[in-house]
Amino acid sequence: MPFVNFGPRRFGPRHHVINFKGDLDRLFEEFFGAPQEGDDLGDFSPRTSIEDKPGAYVVQLELPGVHKEDVKLSFQKGRLYVAGEKLPDTEEKSSYLRNERIFGKFARSFQFPDNVNPDKIEATFENGLLTVSIAKAVDVKEPNVEINIK
Repeated sequence: MPFVNFGPRRFGPRHHVINFKGDLDRLFEEFFGAPQEGDDLGDFSPRTSIEDKPGAYVVQLELPGVHKEDVKLSFQKGRLYVAGEKLPDTEEKSSYLRNERIFGKFARSFQFPDNVNPDKIEATFENGLLTVSIAKAVDVKEPNVEINIK
């Protein structure tokens, strides 16, 4: 009789915790959609908020310790791209007794609806908070035209 390998044991409390995380990830992907390429790349992911205000979408990213010169912004095909790098204060890492800070590169992207005006995007960077305001396009109201039926 040939040897049949059924793989690692698929039961026990540890397996349930590991399996729960995968199940939760699948649930979020089914509800919100799978992450797009470029959504979250890099060594860390800055905390972000996106507001839908009457005249604009406002995106805020927390970037403490990041210099304005180390952040790049672009907007292409309805997607806002934010990338940059947070560098340590000193190169000598062996002197740390404890270091819980995160350094490295980050890249995020956010898809927006078609009702934005890419020519009216403004960005400010103050006290470690990057704020990007993406103006909504003015709604063009269609004229009311009566159509005669023949």
